[in-house]
Amino acid sequence: MIVADFRKVYMISQNGKKIIERFVSAAKNLLMQNVTEMLQQWYGIWADGHTIGVEQLPSQDTDIVHTARMLRDRLQHLMAALPDTDSDSDKERQAVGQLVAEQAFTQLNRFCALRMCEERDLIMESIRGGYESAGFMAYDSIAQSVGTSRYERYRCYLLSVFDELSIELPAVFDRFSPFGLLFPDESTLMKLLELINDSQLSAWFDEQNAVTVNFWKEDETLGWMFQDYNSLEERRKMREASSKPRNSREMAVRNQFFTPEYVVRFLTDNSLGRIWYEMTRGESRIGEEQCRYMIRRPGEPLEERKLKEPTEILSLDPTCGSMHFGLYLYEVYEYIYMDAWDHQPSLLQKYREIHTRESFRREVPKLILENNIYGCEIDPRALQIAALSLWLRAQKSYSQMNLDAAERPLITRSNLVLAEAMPGNKRLLKGLMDEFDKPMQRLLTTIWNKMKYVGEAGLLFKMEKEISDDIEYLRKNWSKVNQNRNVSFYDSEERRAEVMAANEARTELRHHKDEFFEEIAERLQTALQELSSRLSEEEGYENALFSEDATRGFAFIELCQKRFDCIVMNPPFGEGSEHTSQYMNDNYPAWSKNLVCAFFDRMQEMLDDEGKLGAIFDRTVMIKSSYEAFRRRNLCGFITACADTGWGVLDASVETSTLVLNKLSSDVEGVFMDVQDVNPEEKDENLSVLIRTYNRGEDAKWIYVAKSVEFDNLPNTVIGYYFDLKILKLFENPSISARGFRARESIHVAAPVHNRLFYEVISKDYIHTFPGSAFTLFFKCNRDMVTWKNNGAIVRTHKSYRSGDESYLGTYVIGYGKRGDILDAQVVNLYTHYLTGEGQGIAFLTRENATLVLSYMNSILSQYTVNLYTAQHKISGNVNLLPMPDYATRQSDIERIVNSIINIKRKWFSLDETNLEYHGLIAQMHIDTTIDAALDKMQEQLTADYARYEELVKENDDLWMDLADIDRGCEFRQTLNNYKSRRPYEELLSIDGACCQNVIDKKLLAQEIVMELVGMAFGRWNTAYAKGEQAIPEFGDVFDALPFMPVVSQGEAACPAQLDVPTDGILINNSDSSLCLASHVREVMHYLWADRADDMEYELCQLIGCKSLQAYLASPTGFFDYHFKRYTKSRRKAPIYWLLASEDGTVDYWVYYPKLSKNTLPQLIIRLREQQEQLRTRLNAALAAHDKTQESQIRAEQEQVEGMMDELNRILAAGYVPNHDDGVPVTAAPLLHLAASRPWRVECEKNMELLEKGDYDWSHLAMSMYPARVTQKAKKDWCMALTHGLEHICENKPKEKKARKKKGDNINPQLSLSF
Repeated sequence: MIVADFRKVYMISQNGKKIIERFVSAAKNLLMQNVTEMLQQWYGIWADGHTIGVEQLPSQDTDIVHTARMLRDRLQHLMAALPDTDSDSDKERQAVGQLVAEQAFTQLNRFCALRMCEERDLIMESIRGGYESAGFMAYDSIAQSVGTSRYERYRCYLLSVFDELSIELPAVFDRFSPFGLLFPDESTLMKLLELINDSQLSAWFDEQNAVTVNFWKEDETLGWMFQDYNSLEERRKMREASSKPRNSREMAVRNQFFTPEYVVRFLTDNSLGRIWYEMTRGESRIGEEQCRYMIRRPGEPLEERKLKEPTEILSLDPTCGSMHFGLYLYEVYEYIYMDAWDHQPSLLQKYREIHTRESFRREVPKLILENNIYGCEIDPRALQIAALSLWLRAQKSYSQMNLDAAERPLITRSNLVLAEAMPGNKRLLKGLMDEFDKPMQRLLTTIWNKMKYVGEAGLLFKMEKEISDDIEYLRKNWSKVNQNRNVSFYDSEERRAEVMAANEARTELRHHKDEFFEEIAERLQTALQELSSRLSEEEGYENALFSEDATRGFAFIELCQKRFDCIVMNPPFGEGSEHTSQYMNDNYPAWSKNLVCAFFDRMQEMLDDEGKLGAIFDRTVMIKSSYEAFRRRNLCGFITACADTGWGVLDASVETSTLVLNKLSSDVEGVFMDVQDVNPEEKDENLSVLIRTYNRGEDAKWIYVAKSVEFDNLPNTVIGYYFDLKILKLFENPSISARGFRARESIHVAAPVHNRLFYEVISKDYIHTFPGSAFTLFFKCNRDMVTWKNNGAIVRTHKSYRSGDESYLGTYVIGYGKRGDILDAQVVNLYTHYLTGEGQGIAFLTRENATLVLSYMNSILSQYTVNLYTAQHKISGNVNLLPMPDYATRQSDIERIVNSIINIKRKWFSLDETNLEYHGLIAQMHIDTTIDAALDKMQEQLTADYARYEELVKENDDLWMDLADIDRGCEFRQTLNNYKSRRPYEELLSIDGACCQNVIDKKLLAQEIVMELVGMAFGRWNTAYAKGEQAIPEFGDVFDALPFMPVVSQGEAACPAQLDVPTDGILINNSDSSLCLASHVREVMHYLWADRADDMEYELCQLIGCKSLQAYLASPTGFFDYHFKRYTKSRRKAPIYWLLASEDGTVDYWVYYPKLSKNTLPQLIIRLREQQEQLRTRLNAALAAHDKTQESQIRAEQEQVEGMMDELNRILAAGYVPNHDDGVPVTAAPLLHLAASRPWRVECEKNMELLEKGDYDWSHLAMSMYPARVTQKAKKDWCMALTHGLEHICENKPKEKKARKKKGDNINPQLSLSF
């Protein structure tokens, strides 16, 4: 008996993965560069796709010419497989790119495979020592190649090793494979060997696990290498170029996520392991000795299952990647074979006749690879890795048996299938058609055409059904298909004889219909084999490629027709490719626009009736409402086991779950293990503990047993294994929508194009929007706006705009953010506050009902309940299902609680100048003595208010739990109270970073005070409130329409005569200038505090930790850095006080964004010229005084001033005309070289790149800087034409619709524009 080693399997740590990633990235770049150069230098193939004739190659060496011909054949083959929609030049470029990628990957794969073979003693040392490798030295001493370079001799040696290994691993080592026709040049080879032989890969100390790791010995290494070969950057670019994969390579690259070992084992143990356990009626010890993740209980009733021969128990991974599932399937099969030999004497009879136990054990690796494990993949590179992985695993078994290489059975076949289109060469296809009679030609043509996108759909393409449908067509139309042909009076005798012979054949076919269909599959296969042989012998490499692809195509068809006992998978997710969407719609009615669902449906179809399917997948499929039809069709009644894994499992930002399903629906009980909230590194151990607990017959928290057929009765048919009786009772209450409170969304706009923050806005052609927010209960800061000129005419024509119901405007609305772990709802203001796709809400409420809904949605009862059947996306459909207890008896309490909470939050949020309801910070601090004392008073009030706020939130929670009749002492009540810990902590003071756990950071508040003073210096804030000359306005009703600007803004009112506010919005840091910002701020302080101003300045500097106010304002890492961070909201970086500086920062100016105009930059140039004149005067004085030091300093400053003027002139010459409607990020972008702060400069650089590329051509600035490009776009884009006033040149104007004429009307119909 083979007994599994239950010592903890080493799993490569995150730091280890980074080492592999760095190696793969360096090796990939090296090899791709070398392949590109070799193709151009030696084979006349350029990266842009153009080629020269073979006869024009610089070398006419026989080998080079032969390889050049094969490479051209391969290119033609690749081009033939590309969509006809692409231009010839695009096809050529894409084909060369694919050629480079596949040649480089195969080279890397081969060398790494040799390195792994060395470590397993499967070959003599060949890579580890380079030219000094023992294998090469032995070969070299025998070969004695005189006059040949050492590189050439080493190359010949490695090629001989390739040839030897290709007998068992042709997918990797076949030198004539179209994927591996090149070999690295000497320089590249040496660098590659250096990378491969780095000690970081062969002897890396893993501090996390306190173990030294040789990655070349780890089974996981190949999988991580394959995933890392396609970088995150490459995937990001693919997604930016298209939301859907555009071809098979993109489909493969976007969905490469390595499955962790424990997930592989859980799914395999509870599918294949469980199948064998049930086949042996529970007698096998597979659970104790091999499958430690198998869920089973002593004495449990077992499914009646026929005992099969091990060779007949088939397993499939339909998206096999690097074959991680296959490696563990192999282990389980190894156990099954030997368990069958030892304990099932009725099995393996034909082997028992000729083998002893020991000799049979030697056959097991070969039997497994040739009979049991099937894999399918759309990426040929992945299939190379998969074949290598399985072969190495078989060799490991032989090593454990102490078998020498000569004693090991040859493994010449595996069942790994590449899903790809049939070859596209029309000429060769016609030759193939000529071999068949008319019905067979029709059938074969159908197969050829329908397999066009198999490379993107993989096994989702139901080839067996397509063949079956066409065969059925032939059956029904047999006579029509085989109808005799007539001869013409003018036909020659030869032609007449030909037609007559064909008609005789058709007559024969009509009489032998049944025989034809009985033999059809065999005839197809036989004819294909004959053709393959003929093509390979007669017509060269291109035809051999055609033949190989056709053979693979028929292997795929054969795979489609099989049915499996076990299928395990980590399927791709997302919408699929552009070419396959319609096929998905036609063949997978519940696929819900997600390939995961289609794979579940297809794989359940490919199971044997008693088979099991195991999968890890995106968890939203289990709860999101858009997948309800899928859950009804494919999950309810099928689930036998689940490990609900949550976040941090795959190397991607996706929440996961795992399921094991039966083929057929029943009322079977499933066992569910919940490890969602466990740290990623602890999920494996926690899952193991839960399984052991269950298997001992014990119950535990996080273990659930439920019949999945009953999930059909839950809201959204959610996979709610965690719903207990109390939760089900809760759902007996009417839903929130049934009570008349229906959630909805509204307009969708393009965020970068139309969204603004209120402080970027000058005109009133804007509306307020509710885009959701960071977590905040009951009330939020309001700052978001959308351009809405002419009632949104331009916005409504944008391609990303999606209209929504706007009739709720003017009614009471409660809004909530669609995304977030915990539901939180806030007030939405009347009239101009629009809901959005992200910020949804419940509208058409009365004032009283709005308070009621606000209270309920912020209660722990609703937050817990909605999360039972939703994930992070709380879409309106899900919110509408929330059960809502009767509230009539507590309405007065609800109103009191909500009003008290809002009063607290509103007060503290009004201290934040980035909030539209800002009421001034200094005015509300009441600084009677010192700032420090005022902050202490503020802290006392904050502490008291926060304590009161917590009490009110708890009271609100308790109120709704009481209304739901949840007893105060019951376990469910405790569960709800514990769930409150998931709420993010709330700071009452909304100023970013001003508090931590509601303890004020005095330094930050001092910086905030300075920022308000700077605002007063520029004329932004009205000093009357801070000075106490005017009372701060009272808050209006919380639902009142929002103001355009905060009530404490200066607006159009005149500034105090005592303050010298710059009308052009320009100040400077130079302390000698009358425009010095620090001087202007001091002026404001003296106006506010008179004799106390100097003390206030000193205290602010002490709190901030700066030497002086001048130093703080002048340093880019001082005031501007703080301001930049504070005015960054929702990733939108929009500072309004711009610090522009020369290259070394010695010359700098402040520009106040709201006063920015077309005259600002010219005005700066004037100021710089004045500064230059002053410097010239100072320079003359220094020269007269022979002061060399002073002279040098002045000349350096002159250089900076001149440089800044040159840059400003360059910007103006480029067509810079600012427009506030463009927003800060776009308007500031051209000033990137003047941005004094590095973070802001980086942001400007990013935006300038997008502006130059044309991504911001909607902006007025783009029109002024790139008029020709924008005008050209406006000819085709109505929204852009409308934006720039170019409607008259647009060729794609909206169609004019005629109003339907009513009967009897004689007037002309009105014309309306359709946007």
